[in-house]
Amino acid sequence: MTIHDWQRLGDETLLRYKVFEVRKSRRRSPRTGKDIGFFLIDTPDWVNVVALTTDDRLVLIRQFRHGSERVSLEIPGGLIDPHETDPVQAAARELREETGYEAARIEPLGVMNPNPALFSNRCFVYLATGCRAVGELEMDPGEDIEVITVPVAELDALVRNGEIEHALVLAAFAFWRARAPVRPE
Repeated sequence: MTIHDWQRLGDETLLRYKVFEVRKSRRRSPRTGKDIGFFLIDTPDWVNVVALTTDDRLVLIRQFRHGSERVSLEIPGGLIDPHETDPVQAAARELREETGYEAARIEPLGVMNPNPALFSNRCFVYLATGCRAVGELEMDPGEDIEVITVPVAELDALVRNGEIEHALVLAAFAFWRARAPVRPE
């Protein structure tokens, strides 16, 4: 069977909030011809940053996440601001704000759709190398962040032990690992 795009029949915004909108989108199935409603979330694109220090340590953050109701171990990242014309600007800003680090170099690793069943946005993933601490964190009012660094060699254990479980963070590491040379243990 060949899969075809569904025809968009109309959209209705149900909720507008500061960082997202919820809409009901009516679509027609090319297979059955039936009109079906889907609930979608529109939000600005995001960035995530795999940050490495000059001594081969990962820069990670811990913060409380309200959806899971617990502290999560993650990489820096966030929304691309409306004035940022290139996602790399947001990557550098988020790294600086959430960790106090700046990178000597930032390069793209990949782009993903966080959940194509519900979200319309993309998440851009960057590798920041030569990172060094340059100042204090610049947290948003809704953030409480702890910055830690861990040797790259400990990453697999953090994932295996469930200490890193954020799906977008795991996907960012997959992008990084897919292009990084194998490192001796």
